Amino acid sequence: MTTTQQNAHATNTGVTTVLGDHSPATEQTLQGDKLLTDIYHLLEPNSLLDIQHEIAPTTGEHAGVKQQTTGTVGVILHNRVIEAISIVCFTPNDSSLPFVTDTSQSCALFLGTPKNDYELVIVDNYQDGVMLAKHFAHEKIIVAVSPTPYLFLDTVKHFAHDTQVTIFPSIEHKDKVKKQFAGCNVKVVIAPLGVITHLECGKSYAEILSFDDTQIIDLELADWAKPKPINHTLPPVTSITKNMLPEPLYNYAMNSAERLNVSLEFVAVPLLVALGSVVGTKVAIMPKRYDDWDIVPNLWGAVIGQPSSKKSPSIAAAMKPIDNLASKARAAHELAKQEYETQKLINDSKAKADDDALKKMAKQLATQADDTDNPITPDDLHQKAAAIAESKAQDNNVPTPRRHMVGDITMEKLGEIENENNNGVLQFRDELSGFLASLDKEGEQEKRAFYLEGFNGTGSAMVDRIGRGSLFIENHCLSVIGGLQPDKLEMYLEKTMRGLGNDGLMQRFQMMVYPDPIARAKENDIAVDKDSRNAVYALFESMDNLYTDSLVSYGAHEPNEYYKRPYFRFDSNAYPVFMDWYNNLQNKADEAEHDVITQHLLKYGRLIPALALIFHLVDCIEIGRRLGGVSLDALKAAIAWGDMLESHMLRVYSCITDNSHLKASLLSNKILEMVKKGGDKTDKTNWLSYGFTARSLKRKNWKGLNDDNAIQTALDVLIEYDWLNYKQVESTGQGGRPTERYFINPNLKTFI
Repeated sequence: MTTTQQNAHATNTGVTTVLGDHSPATEQTLQGDKLLTDIYHLLEPNSLLDIQHEIAPTTGEHAGVKQQTTGTVGVILHNRVIEAISIVCFTPNDSSLPFVTDTSQSCALFLGTPKNDYELVIVDNYQDGVMLAKHFAHEKIIVAVSPTPYLFLDTVKHFAHDTQVTIFPSIEHKDKVKKQFAGCNVKVVIAPLGVITHLECGKSYAEILSFDDTQIIDLELADWAKPKPINHTLPPVTSITKNMLPEPLYNYAMNSAERLNVSLEFVAVPLLVALGSVVGTKVAIMPKRYDDWDIVPNLWGAVIGQPSSKKSPSIAAAMKPIDNLASKARAAHELAKQEYETQKLINDSKAKADDDALKKMAKQLATQADDTDNPITPDDLHQKAAAIAESKAQDNNVPTPRRHMVGDITMEKLGEIENENNNGVLQFRDELSGFLASLDKEGEQEKRAFYLEGFNGTGSAMVDRIGRGSLFIENHCLSVIGGLQPDKLEMYLEKTMRGLGNDGLMQRFQMMVYPDPIARAKENDIAVDKDSRNAVYALFESMDNLYTDSLVSYGAHEPNEYYKRPYFRFDSNAYPVFMDWYNNLQNKADEAEHDVITQHLLKYGRLIPALALIFHLVDCIEIGRRLGGVSLDALKAAIAWGDMLESHMLRVYSCITDNSHLKASLLSNKILEMVKKGGDKTDKTNWLSYGFTARSLKRKNWKGLNDDNAIQTALDVLIEYDWLNYKQVESTGQGGRPTERYFINPNLKTFI
């Protein structure tokens, strides 16, 4: 209902043209008529008109026909937007029904000033209206009267378009009223003796409503089923415990996480990925006792959280130990370059003299007599030439930098770095969404395949460079770590699952965590744990300096003609536990409801042995002696990681495995916001009253609800859960197609 102030520029209607032709009625004009006198005092001054000639309305069924209205008292009737629509003309002291100048348009007599926050009560006769208006004079209730009793039904429905209308039928008319106003925004109040009778007997409206026998029925709600809750919450996840990490790694990760006020997983995962990349292709594990299935411990990981979750500083903290290695490698490379340049100068200075000496020896060999003392032999000449060639070859041995980590880089440059660094490298991307998008681009199939192959870490590769020949990578081993925002990950997964390339790329991110956010707390100021920092830095350096001899001394099998790197197997205690776990994993994968989960679980068969190998190597370095095969303790810690990571994996994939309820949850939250506010102030159409179309929903461009598939999925679920009702509304234009509209269940008010 629009107030008079809000409708200052309302459309002029036919009746307004005659209002200026009549003077305001006075009390003398009313001739002592009790009803008119009561109406006179209830309305603003000058609201009643002294009608002194016949009125010919310009609209309605009596348009242009003069009516017998001379000597009557007129009161203006308004519609729901407070436009003057008609005039009701009373003959003083005449009990017959008043004359209404236009009954073609719905309107009513307001016995007071309409206000938006007032309850609107409509009755079918003026006597009841006046009585109620007097009783409700000091309450937030406005009373309106239908122009005539037979127009009551249309009047109530007209005003119920914009606001709830309250009516007071008798108990005998309950069923009739419920049928007449079914689905309308109408509240029915039925008291034992009737509301009006109780008011006349001195009861207050509040008392009447509190009677045990009083029935209050919301007919708009009664026509709808009770909406069912849509509770899409992220699946629960578990966290890292102290027994899942070697002590130096746990202490370092925990101190960093506490200082940043982030989840432990945000630091521990990139820390382990970095450590695995340092081990790289130095050593492998063969999980089975007899089979030669081999695994190197390079890992792919991702930390998932909102932009404000401190992913970047968490990853940066985890990268500090490998940054330290990179810094030392750069310093070592500078020293090597200096030594190379020094030696090259020496070689260059010797080269001319050596060439002259070789020429002299060659000349002497050619001219010397058979009896020459100390003759030059062909072997002497060959040895001298070989020495010169070796000296020149040293000039080609330009020192190459040891690279532990790369950022945003082309495939060709990455191939060059891998060619020069036989141990593999870590690809670090602060935001992985850009990395994933680059692999999805048209024409980047070769790059995508290059990364997919690099995940295995045990093969070789060839990189063809335009104009610069080909490079052979003996050990093609890539580790990957970075951060991801949930909404960007969801968009990527949805595209992948719709058939745009589910080749297992995402399933390679086995070290993928999506922890619950840490509640924002008072800012921490915690000191760096220098002991744990020094211990982890030293551990990374020791891993970087592992070679065949040291690995064999720890219990690794030596390389042989069939296998080029040292390798471990599980010890006698760990082996049967691994085989049982591996069989159970395959059974679990077979029973998974979604292919993407099956594929991800099966890759844990590689992950768990790789983690166990890393933990075993840490133990070997910490203890400093031979420990033999990979231990049961190391395997148990790795299996615990698998259980924890599985819970995070299920949370990540829930956006596609439970996609319909996720989309429905997004839309339901938006609808509840509308219900709470009483409408959507940004839309021209009141969705709560008139419904909406899928097209108008798409124009909102709400996150997660901006494509046709997502929108239809959400709408279908909300219909199933009785939040929405679907109708085809006929077009108002000629030949137009019906419009599909969705109407919001008014019972949702109970959810607020």
